[in-house]
Amino acid sequence: MTLSKKYSNWALLLLVSFIWGSPYILREIALKSYSHNQVAAIQVFLSFILFLPLIFKHFKKLSKENILPLLLSGITGNIGPSYFFAKAQTQINSSVAGMLNAMLPMVTLLLAILFFRAQTNKKIIGGILLGFAGTMVISFSGDSYGTSYFWGVFYVFMAIVSVAISINIVSFALPKLTGTEIASLAFLFVGPMAGCFLAFTDFSTPLASETFFRSSVMLGLLALLTFVGVIFYNQLIKKSSHVFAASIAYLIPIIAIFWGIVIGGDHISIAQIASIFLILIGVNLTHR
Repeated sequence: MTLSKKYSNWALLLLVSFIWGSPYILREIALKSYSHNQVAAIQVFLSFILFLPLIFKHFKKLSKENILPLLLSGITGNIGPSYFFAKAQTQINSSVAGMLNAMLPMVTLLLAILFFRAQTNKKIIGGILLGFAGTMVISFSGDSYGTSYFWGVFYVFMAIVSVAISINIVSFALPKLTGTEIASLAFLFVGPMAGCFLAFTDFSTPLASETFFRSSVMLGLLALLTFVGVIFYNQLIKKSSHVFAASIAYLIPIIAIFWGIVIGGDHISIAQIASIFLILIGVNLTHR
């Protein structure tokens, strides 16, 4: 690999990490006017609109064999996390949500081991256990710890499980399609679902909110980042490798924490900072 290509890959990695580490604060702002159901549905529907050109381009790749996996991938990879993250962020701040999302690589691997017979070893098991230990520290060290905080952590975990299921469906059931093809065709199924939900949604409360315009702009950016993130992430995989691209798991929490502190005014405890290191060490062990 040439030096220029190496720097190009690192620049793309940082860009994707920035894109995927930013939705937490955008979602937090959007929730000031919209309900969590509306935020989730609007994110999915607007993303569907942006993906329409790619949906038409890749439509011929649909077949009897991949329709069900694509539908399940759309539900678990788009509707599930959009809903659960929005619900979670009615209880916890964006920084905590971003920190907990560092668990995604380990949960994905754990599901692959349990249900898809992926290979494992002592290092992988140790990494998964370390990651869960870090998650427990975050779960019980919040400044506003209580029942609502616990449920916020639970909903983030559900979002992670949903994404992990989608990743495993893509890996084991859709090997013939590229990442961009899978993402666009999955929105073909879930985009109209979100649109139907929004058609029967009461928007009187958001429209009357003083922060309606700002929240709406944040929702638009949230959908745009969803679209752009998929495109750039697949470029990153093509230019480097899956292992290098997986390094975003280390950077996304840092971006989320940064935005949470700078824009959201979040307060992060020393215990939570220590726990994120535990999780990231665990991620490192599972990807060796």
